[in-house]
Order: sequence, then C-alpha cells, then structure tokens
Amino acid sequence: MTTNKHHHVIGIDAPPGKVYAYVADPSHLVAAMPASNKAHLVSVDRTDDGRVAGFSVEFKMLPGVKRTAVFTREEDVPGRRIVDHNSLGVVFDYGIAPEAGGATLTFDWDGPRMMKALDAAFSHSDRDLDAILEDYKRAIEATV
Repeated sequence: MTTNKHHHVIGIDAPPGKVYAYVADPSHLVAAMPASNKAHLVSVDRTDDGRVAGFSVEFKMLPGVKRTAVFTREEDVPGRRIVDHNSLGVVFDYGIAPEAGGATLTFDWDGPRMMKALDAAFSHSDRDLDAILEDYKRAIEATV
C-alpha cells in the first residue's frame, strides 16, 4: 500500500447514528456509484446480529472488463467508523463524527499503486466520490 489516499469530507445535517446506518448498508454505495460503472450488489453476508460482515459488487473496471470485488468489513464501530477491504486491494474507510447538530462523514480510499493508476486513467474516483457523498448527504438529510 502507498500512503497517497483519496480523502473526502462532507457535513451532513443528521445525527451520527443515522449517517452510520446509511453508510453501513452497502446497497447505498452501489446505488450512488456512477452509471458508467454498471455496478450491482451481488451478495451481502451478515453476522448473527444482522450487521454486514462482507459483500460482493460486480462492476465495469475498464472498457469491456467486468470485475467482482469481494469486500470484507474489517472494522465496524457503530456510529463512528467502518472499514471495508476488498479483493482488489482497495480499502474504504468511513469515519462519522458529531458536529454542531449534525455529523461529519469522512471517506478515505486507498489501494495499491496499480489500482491508483487504473483509477487515475479510467475511473477518476476523486470526482466520483464527491458525487457519491453528495448523494449520501441528500438521501440521509431527506429522512431527518
């Protein structure tokens, strides 16, 4: 892994618990992905208490190339943090913190150099992640 990450922060006018509950559901990530990724949720594995243990997403990685990423939920601190690591070496790290009547959601994306090179050439995750977080914000605030 390298230390260069995509780092995004957004304020959400909702309690941290609502933000956590939304982010914890992988279907929201897949729904917010750009249409060009043609992503769909293949499966979700849950723990005995109903929390997500892992999930699989099929998506278009490069023109004409479909991949399936298998995510393992490595850390789940209710209301505060979720870390998902996938089979392509990419790590998604969500942090939720209270902030003046709402919450701050941070999202860090990190991965091996090859994944970052492919991302820079074909996916442009920095731009896409800003749009994904804006979708999260709209959806979460609509439920408050």
